[in-house]
Amino acid sequence: MATLIPILAALLAFAISYYACELMKRTGVTDAPDGKRKTQRAPVPRLGGVGVMLAIAIVFALLALTYGLLPVTGGSDWLPGPAPVTAIALAASVLLAGVGAWDDIHNLAPSTKLGFIAIICIAAPMLGVAAPSLDSPFGTLTLTAAMVAGSALWLIVFSNAANFMDGSNGLSLGSLAVMFAGLGACQAAEAGGVFPAGLLVIIAAIGAFLVHNMRGTLYAGDAGAFGLGGLFATLALISGLPVWSIATLALPFLIDVLLTLILRAKRHDPWFEAHTDHAYQALRRTGWSHLDVAVLWWSLSAACAVAAAIGVSGGGALPFILFWLIAITLSGCWFAVLHKTRDHLPGSVGG
Repeated sequence: MATLIPILAALLAFAISYYACELMKRTGVTDAPDGKRKTQRAPVPRLGGVGVMLAIAIVFALLALTYGLLPVTGGSDWLPGPAPVTAIALAASVLLAGVGAWDDIHNLAPSTKLGFIAIICIAAPMLGVAAPSLDSPFGTLTLTAAMVAGSALWLIVFSNAANFMDGSNGLSLGSLAVMFAGLGACQAAEAGGVFPAGLLVIIAAIGAFLVHNMRGTLYAGDAGAFGLGGLFATLALISGLPVWSIATLALPFLIDVLLTLILRAKRHDPWFEAHTDHAYQALRRTGWSHLDVAVLWWSLSAACAVAAAIGVSGGGALPFILFWLIAITLSGCWFAVLHKTRDHLPGSVGG
């Protein structure tokens, strides 16, 4: 029966998420074409992320009421991290989703949105959602202030990266689902480790959203990108995994986002202004479909997940070495894509 409970919980999360996303289509909150970055033919509902986060919250609440605080108690094999830090991580992701939903509905100024995101991402590590150490072949960093600051930076960067990558149907949340699976695989790869069953709930909820999103009938919005990006980033921090393995899981997002920001800084373009400079957007301009682009990023995320699990299993300097090998390889691919597509005019993107 114990093995059946996670499966039933995942199925319930899928069902709730699917119908919650269906309800989100009727809210009247849409993403309208603007003739620039948003060139879909008609307005598309954009609160899909609220449906996903709602499903996750409901299922975790039911599990907590029925079986004690399983999803938020460390050592329960449901979610990474010790209690009550796991509960703080969940709360931070809900707050990030709330800021995203606020922006989806009221279109916050970029500086205001970033300010609220930064406050949450700084507060969470100060309350314990932080990596304990940074290991490398050159030594181990355990200074508390440095780890709190580094964890806050990671949360800010990754939650925004998930949002920046949410410009083609299925790409951002689909890749996040693979990253959650990779996070679980890494924990299982540790000596005596297990795959946290609660991650199945999260993956299933995202899967239900993708049924809508891949048809182009619903977008995740900032609520989904910030909420689920923040959920991955916080759970990864408290998982006890090597920081380099966590970063390896995130490389398909980090490389595209960071190199794009560097490119825009070089051209003196505003960082937070809507644009079509990402590699995935360049591929869309050459005629790649939303599915083509999504499958490529899902595949990259899966490859990084395998590499991260190998690094965790091997230990020592292996996570550090694998991170830099993959980071350099993906950077080369990014430059190759931008070089081959530089002559194409901007085209349609999704969300």
